[in-house]
Amino acid sequence: MKVKKLSIQKCKYSLICIEFSKQTILKPLKFKIMKKNYVLLLMSLVLSVSLMAVKKVAYVTFQKTMDASGTTVQADPIIQMLSADVNLQVTVKVLTAVAVTDVISDLATYDVIIVQESFSGSAGMLMPAGALALKTIPKPFIYNKSYALKSGRALTTSSAAGGKEATACLTITVQPTALTNDLFKACTIGASNDITIFNALMTDTSIPTGTVTTLKALNYSTGNVLTPATSTILAVPTNLNTDLTPVAISFNDIPAGTTIDSETTISRMIAFGMNFGAICGNAGNNITSDGLTIWRNAVYMLAGLTVPNTKVITRVNTPSISSEVMSVKYYTTSGIEIKDPSTGIFITKTAYKNGLVKTGKVVLVNHTNY
Repeated sequence: MKVKKLSIQKCKYSLICIEFSKQTILKPLKFKIMKKNYVLLLMSLVLSVSLMAVKKVAYVTFQKTMDASGTTVQADPIIQMLSADVNLQVTVKVLTAVAVTDVISDLATYDVIIVQESFSGSAGMLMPAGALALKTIPKPFIYNKSYALKSGRALTTSSAAGGKEATACLTITVQPTALTNDLFKACTIGASNDITIFNALMTDTSIPTGTVTTLKALNYSTGNVLTPATSTILAVPTNLNTDLTPVAISFNDIPAGTTIDSETTISRMIAFGMNFGAICGNAGNNITSDGLTIWRNAVYMLAGLTVPNTKVITRVNTPSISSEVMSVKYYTTSGIEIKDPSTGIFITKTAYKNGLVKTGKVVLVNHTNY
């Protein structure tokens, strides 16, 4: 088999791309390239491009004990979904120390940063002098913590009331102007522009039973002033709190350089208002495919990747709805079991009541200089 006309050029991944045509015989090569070698060459190039295109995601979350019927913090369904995506390299940072003096030193090395709702709204790390301050997060980020958006928390000064729970609400209503926004791409949108995010209300620790005040799903912040004043709201909970205070921040796409009350962002911010207990509930099955799809879409948007046309259907190694977590074991990357892990990178093995065992990778942090 003769190979004809080989042109070599740079492609967007700083990789050498090869094009074949049927014009002239390749002269610089003094040997024949057989069909098998040609296929291997193309496979190598595709693999190289894939590796070069992978985007790095820092998933920052707070360690707390969840109900046995839910997932652990380290294996929430969003972590499972994102970790399975071949276009993403996810580093999960599970924090136990979140004071204003605690440091995350490597955030600038990632393409996308996620601040999960597992944090307390009053965590020092979220304050203006903290490692996850709105004004200093160095890369595009997802901020899922409505309750932090008030004075004395993430904001130096503000008249905003801060976070509120949507009353017994499992759906969001998309703004008419946002129906074609990539955040909702591939989602099932109802006749009233609604998308179902959760299947049931949960407590903050994924307990499926509780009271009107302890069972939650969606939340939002009220009273915040954004400058420029152009609306960034893409969707809001379908049913608001009983006081009907207007939504300021819930599901928003906020450009870099926007001032939120007293804090001016330096990176693009996509805000969410999803309760962490609801996310983890029912062994990770409480969040719907559409809910997961919105998370996937947000990460792709911030990473500069093309948002897929297909919905997220399943998670990785998801146990059955009736399954309960029986144990979680930690191992070093060389396979040595660690009884009481503190800091570092570990392989986790989670055993469920139905006999399923799933593995994962987690970064544990509990000191003040990470």
